[in-house]
Amino acid sequence: RVRLGVGARHIACIRSEDMCGFSRSSVLFLSAGALVAALSLAPLVSSTARADEKAGTRPGVVQPSKLVVGSPAPEFFPSKWVKGEPVKSFQPGRIYVIEFWATWCPPCKESIPHLTEIQKQFKDNVTIIGMASSERVAKNGQDDRFAKVSQFVKAQGDKMNYTIAFEADRKISKAWMGAAGVNGIPAAFVVGADGKIAWIGDPREPAFEATLKQAVEALGADKKTGETTSDPKKR
Repeated sequence: RVRLGVGARHIACIRSEDMCGFSRSSVLFLSAGALVAALSLAPLVSSTARADEKAGTRPGVVQPSKLVVGSPAPEFFPSKWVKGEPVKSFQPGRIYVIEFWATWCPPCKESIPHLTEIQKQFKDNVTIIGMASSERVAKNGQDDRFAKVSQFVKAQGDKMNYTIAFEADRKISKAWMGAAGVNGIPAAFVVGADGKIAWIGDPREPAFEATLKQAVEALGADKKTGETTSDPKKR
């Protein structure tokens, strides 16, 4: 299990166990009575573990990191776009944030206002994309995941004012989160102006906004340098 961001203070939703709001310390300090109750859930946990094994992951085990800061950003082709202009490719000179989230995840909902504010603040240089990869099929077996995401986003209105994408097969999630050894949401990947991963972590962490500010400032400095170099009078 990966804690998102360095020194993360927040609890993320753990996708592999479909749980939200439970920290490692709360498990370590279970009372005897609670422990007995927890043991009674063993069949359910076992079932979840088997499902994870089929998906190519093992619950509670950090997968080898193949995607790290400095790596080229993986391909990004969502099957559907819910809100905003579709992003067909990462344009050089622009910064992107790919944030994995779900409608059922409280910490993800908590990060929405902050992401909207960040998008507004850096609209000239940054594109934020909320990637819904972890929606659940209804208990009756009906696959209404896309409709559920669309309804949620519509209900949020301007409170969720950034680009939203959807996928049903988790291919993008595996290429990004799986490759980075991350299994908790919300999880954000900052793609720098050079097309490489600049930061990976929980978007509620101060380091997220700090990384974006630094990237935008560096981008502005590069543009000014380019303008100065291209102007014969300033050479």
